[in-house]
Amino acid sequence: MKRIILGIAIFVLITGLFMLQNNLEIAMNVTGIIGLVGILIGGFLKTGFISSSAPVLGNLAVIKLDNTINASNTILLIALPSFIGAVLLYFII
Repeated sequence: MKRIILGIAIFVLITGLFMLQNNLEIAMNVTGIIGLVGILIGGFLKTGFISSSAPVLGNLAVIKLDNTINASNTILLIALPSFIGAVLLYFII
């Protein structure tokens, strides 16, 4: 729950900063990039973008590291509110 709240706080901070500058288009772009990059990094750490028939020898270290520190879930939960917020800003603007 803390990670989602952190993601929402980051989105609100970035949106508020660019709202003070009267430029919500840049806020939409920045939060969208944060969301997409976070989702991609989280997916690569979880090895979700690799087919089930692919050899996992090279990815074994990444899988062990991710299981140890749970980085993929943390990154995904922080990036998801930014991505959803960017989509909502797109429809608002």
